[in-house]
Amino acid sequence: MHDDAVSLIGTLRQQPHPLRDLIERAERISALDNALRQWTQEPWFQSIRLANIRGDTVVLFASNAAALVPLRYRQQELLSFLRDSLKLSCTRLETKVRLSVNRRFTRV
Repeated sequence: MHDDAVSLIGTLRQQPHPLRDLIERAERISALDNALRQWTQEPWFQSIRLANIRGDTVVLFASNAAALVPLRYRQQELLSFLRDSLKLSCTRLETKVRLSVNRRFTRV
């Protein structure tokens, strides 16, 4: 990671409580998205990203609608993985198509 980015993250983590919480939440979602890659190596799943967790709902973004078709058929399997392997207390998936999802930004 670039020194400027490390310095910026360090500075932001020292900020007041709301900003620090936001950074920690973003880092947690990013880590969970990376861990989610363990569930399947199928090509269609590369179009899926974990976007948010709201209560018992996991929000997933897909870069194309076609990726949501196999996900629909394997929804219960994914929910079991999220609960058992990632220790999330989720009972629902919410899916949305976001065309820019595949653009991966450098994670800090």
